[in-house]
Amino acid sequence: MSYATLRTLLASWGELRPQPASDWQGTLPLPQALADFYAQVGPWGDIHDATAGPTGLSLQLGGNPLDIPPLCKLWALQAGYRWNAIDGKPIAAWRDHWLVIADQGADPVILDTANGGVLFAFHGAGAWRPRPLAASLEIAFGGLATMANTMAELGDAAFDDSAALCATARNAVAASLAAYLGSDVEAARFLETLDW
Repeated sequence: MSYATLRTLLASWGELRPQPASDWQGTLPLPQALADFYAQVGPWGDIHDATAGPTGLSLQLGGNPLDIPPLCKLWALQAGYRWNAIDGKPIAAWRDHWLVIADQGADPVILDTANGGVLFAFHGAGAWRPRPLAASLEIAFGGLATMANTMAELGDAAFDDSAALCATARNAVAASLAAYLGSDVEAARFLETLDW
């Protein structure tokens, strides 16, 4: 997938602005995949408060929003995963080659810097057991944006009177995702990883 395609998929979720690698605040080297993503796509979002800076993008998938931060806030997103947000101590169960790149209600989307794959994990399970989501950052964010765009097109019709996701919405998202990923099998696996 090209970055131009990914920009198109993410464009409706907020401002996209190229962000240089110098915006990275981390103590680890910025992985090239992330440097390229932020330089070419650049999820920036809105600025509601000048002191807080850009918000990043919030994709609506039907539950908690999936938040993709701007590069200047990506390292701060590691708090609670890589280190304890209260005392700053490293969290032993977190692997050094994992880097949180997005978050959905404290469920992290993780770049595995050892192989370039993207993982997804649920918090509160007692231990981190991330599952493979996509072979690359571009595929992962493209798939998530495809889901969000389909949900946006469905609007309120995606939910029944009890605010539960309708079967027709699930089917529409699965079909859009299959078209994006190239197969029903890949779409089903992607959705299963997200427990969607």
